[in-house]
Amino acid sequence: MRYATRSFQGLALALGVGTLAACGAPTVMSMANGTIILHADEVSLHVGGAPDASIEANGDFAVDGHKVATTAAEHALLAAYVQNVRDVREKGLSMGKTGVNMAVKAVSAAVSSSSGSADKAADAGSKRIKTLNMAICNDTAAIKQAQDALGNQLAAFKPYATIVGAADVSDCMKDAND
Repeated sequence: MRYATRSFQGLALALGVGTLAACGAPTVMSMANGTIILHADEVSLHVGGAPDASIEANGDFAVDGHKVATTAAEHALLAAYVQNVRDVREKGLSMGKTGVNMAVKAVSAAVSSSSGSADKAADAGSKRIKTLNMAICNDTAAIKQAQDALGNQLAAFKPYATIVGAADVSDCMKDAND
């Protein structure tokens, strides 16, 4: 019964994630040093003491609503930054779908009193979630790499170059391996 309770909690969480994604709700990554928000094809960057910045999917960068001139290399890094944020969102949605599938299988197993198949489904789902969690950590590391490069190359990006810290990436990796 403990497994079924966890599954129902997972189902509620996954349905909530799926509902928000279906409504086009923004994806929010709150870090110790700031916030990254994905709205459709635009990323908003929020850091205390600095005006808000935005990056379009095509790599256009604006600070406080004013477009910032960038080189081709900077433009490519900005587009990669947005893509990595989008990748985090997609993997998070996949985790939610996996949770829903696990919950459905757990409910079916509970109704049919087939705990063996529920355990197998839970193990498979857990492995999938662990894989997706590690992929999210890798995407977060890629965001940090683009962020670091942009902070070194593009003066207007410097205030936002600390949003994802090294501890965010290492904590994510540690948690994903536990």
